[in-house]
Amino acid sequence: MTLALFPLGAIALWQTNEVVTASVRLSEEIVLSETERAAAREQRLMERGRGAAEGLAALLGPMIDEPDRCSEVMERFISRQDTYIFAGFIQSDGMMACTSNGISVDFAEDPSFARALDRRSQMFEVNLAGAATGESVVIISNPVMVRGRFAGFISLSLPHGQLDAPVQPGGRETGFEYVTVNREGQVLFATSALPTAGQLHPADIKPSDFITLAEETFLGEAIDGRERLFAVSTIVPEEVVVVGSWPIGRSASALTLTPVWVPLLFPVLMWFAGSAVAFLGLHRLVTRHIYHMRGAMRLFAVGKRDGPELKLDDPPDEFEVLENSFNRMVQTLTQAEAQAERDLDEKSVLLREIHHRVKNNLQLIASIMNMHARTATTPETKVLLSQLQQRGRGLATVHQTLNAESDETTIDARNLIQRLVRELIPIADNLKRPIRTKTSIVPVELGQDQAVTLAMLTSETLTNAVKYIDAPDTEPLHLNLTLAQDDTQTLRFSIENTIAPGRKDTPDLVESTGIGSRLMRAFVAQLEGEAVTDVTDTHFRYSVVFPLAEVKPEATAKPWANASAHT
Repeated sequence: MTLALFPLGAIALWQTNEVVTASVRLSEEIVLSETERAAAREQRLMERGRGAAEGLAALLGPMIDEPDRCSEVMERFISRQDTYIFAGFIQSDGMMACTSNGISVDFAEDPSFARALDRRSQMFEVNLAGAATGESVVIISNPVMVRGRFAGFISLSLPHGQLDAPVQPGGRETGFEYVTVNREGQVLFATSALPTAGQLHPADIKPSDFITLAEETFLGEAIDGRERLFAVSTIVPEEVVVVGSWPIGRSASALTLTPVWVPLLFPVLMWFAGSAVAFLGLHRLVTRHIYHMRGAMRLFAVGKRDGPELKLDDPPDEFEVLENSFNRMVQTLTQAEAQAERDLDEKSVLLREIHHRVKNNLQLIASIMNMHARTATTPETKVLLSQLQQRGRGLATVHQTLNAESDETTIDARNLIQRLVRELIPIADNLKRPIRTKTSIVPVELGQDQAVTLAMLTSETLTNAVKYIDAPDTEPLHLNLTLAQDDTQTLRFSIENTIAPGRKDTPDLVESTGIGSRLMRAFVAQLEGEAVTDVTDTHFRYSVVFPLAEVKPEATAKPWANASAHT
């Protein structure tokens, strides 16, 4: 019984709250609907006025420089309808020379004209004594554009006499009043006299703020001191709203609410009556078993696989089924994880074996080239075989690094470049004096594609640097190699070697046509970088700035296989 009463009480609470909320929402919708219905006539007039002003603005474009013809069109427009009493065109300098009644007026100093110039969009304003008509009117202004250039405004005058019998919901006896207000806070229409219509405004809200309260209802005190219910509805979007106002008696009848505590009393008492029994019953039959299952799930989630299986204490049939399902799931997942670990170990062993064999094969090829180089009879052949040997050793060093790294998807740039320096410097400088080599390499992880390309570039630049390194006989030979990280996504590789002062055969890496320089340009292009050379009397520096590529484990392309395409 407790288990049945508890959800019923919760449902009763929820339904009561929904009924109260729906009642308030329905009352607000009724108030807004009555306000909109009361101002329906003004809305129709202003919508027609907007359309008429836009139509005249489009029609008068070709004739704005012909006042007589323009005035004829305005007069014809006014004579063929009985809604508007005046139409005119105000030029951008404030002069109205084109009018329906032949009267010219200068609006240059008029504040409303200044506001229109500032906004240059359709506007609605009120004038209790129109300059051109002398009557109380609502003025509709619309900008006129000629070939994309602002030329002035169309002005239409809608007399307040059109609304001598305003529509009111329920009649005057309800106390309902409303005013139509523009975005500047001016009262355009009202159920009472315009000069006193502002007394119906809420005392704590500025009239110009009504635009921001569209489609809202609220209780407040009017300027005349009476408490009223207010509703704000849109007439012209972002331009004109209607503010409806009911006396507090009307608002009370519209928003009749049953005290909240009355319908809530029974479910609250019912909940208190069964809370103890509900707590004990739920804890015994449900909650404690859920806690046990949650604990077992947490242990499994954090990697505990050697614990005992889940065993609930006298569970209901439903939880017994969950218990068995959970134990079977744990057993299945544990076996799958063990198999996945075995497969991963086998994959790692195979990858290491592949890298080891490829490294050995490349070293064998390099050794064969070295043997051929020793027996070569021409210097060109020896140089060519030596360069090929260095490139082969560079690739072998990459695979040796892959074999040594635990993470098969990335390569440590520091280990890679230092291995290359140890492998290639002794081969390349066998005809030179001892070279003092200094490296400064940041420990950054590179993807295999980018690492291989950087390794090949390092091999070529090392060969080039050792080839041209020089210094006076009394000074040692220096070679500095640097890999710095300018920011999180940019790397800078540079190699600097000493040269003899006044040497004329310093290599021009950009203009050179040799295979080495062509390969270097190809590797720089693959790195999406930019190469810069800097030559002084005593040093030669070659630098490459390139972005750090995102590591994509699924990528299997071999960058060295595409080098020929760049060359």
